[in-house]
Amino acid sequence: MRFDLSPAAIWQRYERDRDYKRSIGLYDRVRRNEAFYLGRQWEGLRVQSLDPLIFNVLRRCVNLFVSMLVSDDVAVHVQPFDMDADGRRTARILDRAFAAAIERSGVKALGRPLLKNACIDGDACLYLHFDPAIETGQAVKGDITAELIDSVNVCFGDPACDEVQRQPYLILAMRRDVDDVRREARANGMGADAVAAIRPDDDGDRTRRALSGTGERVTVLLHLRRTAGGIAFTKTTRTACIMREKVLPYRYYPVTHLCWERVRGSCHGESPLTEAIPNQIAINKLYSMYVQCIKQVAFPKIIYDMTRFPNGWSNDVGKAIGMRGDPNTAIATAFRAPDISGQVRGLLRQMMTDTAELMGASEAALGTVKPENTSAIIAVQKATAAPLELTRMAFYRATEDWARIFLDLMGVHYGVRTVVLPGEDGGEPQRRSFDFSTLAGQDMRLQVDVGAASYWSETMQTMTNDHLLESGIITDPLVYLENVPDHQVRGKHDLLHALRVQRQQQKEEPNDADRAQTEPR
Repeated sequence: MRFDLSPAAIWQRYERDRDYKRSIGLYDRVRRNEAFYLGRQWEGLRVQSLDPLIFNVLRRCVNLFVSMLVSDDVAVHVQPFDMDADGRRTARILDRAFAAAIERSGVKALGRPLLKNACIDGDACLYLHFDPAIETGQAVKGDITAELIDSVNVCFGDPACDEVQRQPYLILAMRRDVDDVRREARANGMGADAVAAIRPDDDGDRTRRALSGTGERVTVLLHLRRTAGGIAFTKTTRTACIMREKVLPYRYYPVTHLCWERVRGSCHGESPLTEAIPNQIAINKLYSMYVQCIKQVAFPKIIYDMTRFPNGWSNDVGKAIGMRGDPNTAIATAFRAPDISGQVRGLLRQMMTDTAELMGASEAALGTVKPENTSAIIAVQKATAAPLELTRMAFYRATEDWARIFLDLMGVHYGVRTVVLPGEDGGEPQRRSFDFSTLAGQDMRLQVDVGAASYWSETMQTMTNDHLLESGIITDPLVYLENVPDHQVRGKHDLLHALRVQRQQQKEEPNDADRAQTEPR
């Protein structure tokens, strides 16, 4: 496939994808879903006869789903296929490097907004790239950073496929300040004509979070395509080129994609909020009418004869009321309207409960049920979480995808770096230099444990060691401690060092006693 990389051609592909998004109603659907999640549920309606009330069932359900699925516990283990002495040392270095890179990038904390965006919009993306300006605590600068990309800002080359690595090309759209874009173009060696061609443009309906009144802004398109040498990057605007195409030896597109509910024949997923919004509107309307009716009929009204009270009636304390005729025959009484039917409140409660349950949030999951039968409540919670297992597996797959992209970017950009490893004899930590460029193009065994899986594997390893120690198969405490995961025992390496020193002293004491007996007196 021959690509035209001119700004006009890239913009044309971008416009083609925007037309597809409009055809499936993505922009309006995303804008509406987010407004309802944030509580702007009466936006655009002029209501004078009612006090617009909001009982946001959708936000509670979304927060529940995110809290049930998200996990900050990600353990990545990389091993070469040849696990000799050098292979084991490489595996230890990569484990340390992965932990440091994940911590600096903050990619684990992005799991929550990634899931929330996917739940509200239907799908979400994560873009990973190398930032050469990040401080790493050593002479070499630069590390991997992660950014969230909204689904409306990602253009897939094949809109009928939701798998990123099978796309012929990707386009990431972003709104940036014109002056910053011009400075970047100059830094990339673009000429004065190209810099002058960078002009503000209209945002249109692409972004829902466009900042107004904050200066001139322009839409920047990052074009990615797969070539024989890796992934090619080009950055343009509608009328100018910001960065000429350059090829990096990546094996994967540095983008992960998460669909909440997959739609056949579309790269965009479906949100659970879309089908529940009519229910939310009905709940708000019915509750508003219910409260308005109570305000009108709940309190008794005074009824009086206007022919006898020409100056009207007053409820002020101690105020005289003038009348005509005999005060003993004054006609004034109180009237109270009939009470509202109890079916209205019952219907409201049933609608709120049914809406939440149909979305997958039962009373047991939300914590609103009385804990009378613990076993039954746990069973209901497990049954409620069962439909989310498909989304959980998709989230775990997205986590594994960014872990593989991390390894890919480390092999291309890290170069020679120093990694601190714990001492092999339990002593002082050791500093090792490692050339990460040797990872480029290599196949590694990558094991990614997410959530409970990381705890489960380490806990099972510790329990197995305990059983081996109790059964007498392991008799050496040093062997036992070496097989326990590092963070399961606080100060593990110091404890190993102390045990080794103690064992060495025990070996030397008999030798000293033997020498003392053989010395002449």
